Amino acid sequence: MPKYRYVARDRAGKSSTGQLQAHDEADLRNVLRANGLFLTQIKAASGEEGSATSAGQMVLFAKKPTLQDMVIATRQLATMMHAGMPMMETINLVGSQMTKPVLKSAFHDLELAVSGGESLSAAMSRFPKIFSKLIVAFVESGEATGNMAETLEAAALQLDREDNLKRKVKAATTYPKIVIAACVGTIAVMIIVVVPVFSQVYRQLGSGLPGPTLLLIAISDLSIRFGWLILLLGGIGAYFFRRYSETDSGRRRLDTISLKLPVLGLTFRKIAIARFVQTLSGALRSGVPVLQALQISGNMAGNTVIRDAVETATVKIREGSPIAPELEKTGEFPMMVTRMLAAGENSGSLDTMLDEVNRFYDRDVEYSVDKLTRMIEPMMTMLVGGIVLVILLALYMPVFNLGKALHGG
Repeated sequence: MPKYRYVARDRAGKSSTGQLQAHDEADLRNVLRANGLFLTQIKAASGEEGSATSAGQMVLFAKKPTLQDMVIATRQLATMMHAGMPMMETINLVGSQMTKPVLKSAFHDLELAVSGGESLSAAMSRFPKIFSKLIVAFVESGEATGNMAETLEAAALQLDREDNLKRKVKAATTYPKIVIAACVGTIAVMIIVVVPVFSQVYRQLGSGLPGPTLLLIAISDLSIRFGWLILLLGGIGAYFFRRYSETDSGRRRLDTISLKLPVLGLTFRKIAIARFVQTLSGALRSGVPVLQALQISGNMAGNTVIRDAVETATVKIREGSPIAPELEKTGEFPMMVTRMLAAGENSGSLDTMLDEVNRFYDRDVEYSVDKLTRMIEPMMTMLVGGIVLVILLALYMPVFNLGKALHGG
């Protein structure tokens, strides 16, 4: 059994060092925990570093945690704090139950930071790719009000709502993606496999071919001869498009176009507004300051046009203007939303009114997504059928006039 040198802290934050024999790091942690200590550093007795590395290290190539992972982790933190468990023990226990290495490492670093006297919100802010601004803001609110368990539960609920909304949107786009992939695959097979067979037969006949057939054969020859170049150029184009979409100007341009698309644009706007309202409702109800709640909600909308509109309105709101009129001036929010917000502000029940708007948009987005899916299905089917029909007509046009082709005339 190997021997480890360790540095640990007790619940009061006092540091202690020593050596213990243990099967592995997990066994050492359990032994120390049984004695009221929490591991912060570990080394093998030979001087080699153990598996518990210094704070901030992350596992390379680790799979990024999903929203559902964060819902589970946040809800576990809330449940254990509701039960009265100490902060250090709660973080340690939740971290030990995480299955993804990146989350295990993050919770280990949270434990180190909190044991060193740092606040949980400050420690979480070190990991923006894991703990979003929304979670950090909720935790800050819990630390300020002393209702950490309640605010963490609210954060878990908000993340769960966001996950449900993403699932609805993903479900709506899955079918079109499958149909498009099937369409591309079918066309590729026909051009690369089927068309060359017909081309060889027609060349043996030596007859003149219609223009559409010649064009199709030319496309097939180019695809076979320069297919690698087409794929390479397509990959390069996709790479640069992705890089462009990640820039602020590129994302703003694409988001602006997406909101102006026929039919789809209205649905995209509803989804962005739903995310904004959901987040703002949850943040205000959990005690997050209004300006901070607006900033977080604008970012969570997932659309730079809506985010910029919220930022523009926030400038005047910071000076004392009401929320509803400033959002209405941007022209990006439906009148129903701004009027209900105005009613909530006037009656002093803004969070309640936001909940009503949230429920409306939750149902409206679900209906719009279902309607869009039903519209897309026949459109995509007609598109695939139309493309295949055009290819077949181009291939069989010489056959329709076979007698003329056989006589060379």
